[in-house]
Amino acid sequence: MSLFRFSPKAGRYGLPFWELEKMRDHMETIYNALAGGVSQIRKNYTGVFPLVNLFEDDDHLYLMAELPGAAPDKLEVSVKGEALSLRGEVRAAEAGDEVNYHRRERESGSFRRILALPVKVDTERIEAAFRNGVLTVTMPKAAEAKAHQIAVKTE
Repeated sequence: MSLFRFSPKAGRYGLPFWELEKMRDHMETIYNALAGGVSQIRKNYTGVFPLVNLFEDDDHLYLMAELPGAAPDKLEVSVKGEALSLRGEVRAAEAGDEVNYHRRERESGSFRRILALPVKVDTERIEAAFRNGVLTVTMPKAAEAKAHQIAVKTE
């Protein structure tokens, strides 16, 4: 059971029951997506690829990107200013033309993703490693980005 509070305003539909119209539109969108199958839902999907985690400790920034099926020699990692760029290609194994897929969710193809870094990094000492489909980029923070302890003097 749904409970809606109706506003005396007309809303975007110009009707006093605009919440019901909005709900009908949402239900119609869901129905159309389901009637079209998974391919219709994936067509409307606007996710990002590759999936990444960006985190830091006192001295480094770390980026971990999930890239199953990527060839390490096809990956490009670059840092310019406070932006990191990932570029590459992921190939999914094809089962052949004579098969019918029931679900096809793995991303494949070329990609490029640019991420803003929260601090400046020392670009000369960046390291990247690729193991078990996960790219790990270790970026030492620039000296000016590190926190400095300041002694408090008493008079």
